Amino acid sequence: MYNTNASESGNTVNSVIKAMQILNCFTPAVPMLSLAQISKKLDIPKSTALNLIKTLESGGLILRAKDSSFYQLGYKNMELGYRTLMGLSILPYAIPIMEELQEKTGEIIYLTSHLNGLVFYLQCIYPSRPKVSYSVMGKTLPMHCTGCGKAMLTYLEQPTIDKIIEKYGLAMVTPHTITDPERLFQELEINRKRGYAVDNQEETLGVKCVAVAIRNTKGISVGALSLSGSVITLTPDKYDAYADLLSKASILLSGQANLFPASQMNQA
Repeated sequence: MYNTNASESGNTVNSVIKAMQILNCFTPAVPMLSLAQISKKLDIPKSTALNLIKTLESGGLILRAKDSSFYQLGYKNMELGYRTLMGLSILPYAIPIMEELQEKTGEIIYLTSHLNGLVFYLQCIYPSRPKVSYSVMGKTLPMHCTGCGKAMLTYLEQPTIDKIIEKYGLAMVTPHTITDPERLFQELEINRKRGYAVDNQEETLGVKCVAVAIRNTKGISVGALSLSGSVITLTPDKYDAYADLLSKASILLSGQANLFPASQMNQA
């Protein structure tokens, strides 16, 4: 049984790890949870969960909804997210480049890195009058179903790719998602030959992407730039031209490869 005392195991403190696991229970799809749900998710006693929740609540990391028995992430997380964003030193280099790409193409431009085998979104530049606009900074998605993810997978070493597939699988997100490892490997080989990846409605129906990896001096991907549009606007005849623009921008950003989260986390 888990001990709520801050007993150390190696260089980690178990109670802190368990507290972080509580924070990770909350997702965009499940933003609110009860004590019983948290206890069940983590397979720990309610008393243990409550002690940890109260500690997180005192620090503003968890908030109990008013007149409710449900908890949600606290606003301290937003404050910490803002501090993290301000320390993300790749953005001053990337944003002007992304804005120029958006002006030339009229499509949505994404900048990503990879963390723990997931696509990690850093910034997005929308058209001046987007139909839908929301912050994607900090969002994570699987690598196998996104343009940026497949672009980055293309230039990761095979053992790393195998570990990612073993950890997350190849879940079907839409009917177009690649779920067979061999088919994915074939597509990664195509990406290497043509220099870019394509998301053909594999993460969101009606949306297509062209993406190019940003690589370090060893040729390993640390990030990616993508151009996203609808199935109507982003037609196959535009892929090569858009990929050329993305490639030139990616080469510029590769000079700052060490500033991407994937580099700072010693993953690339």
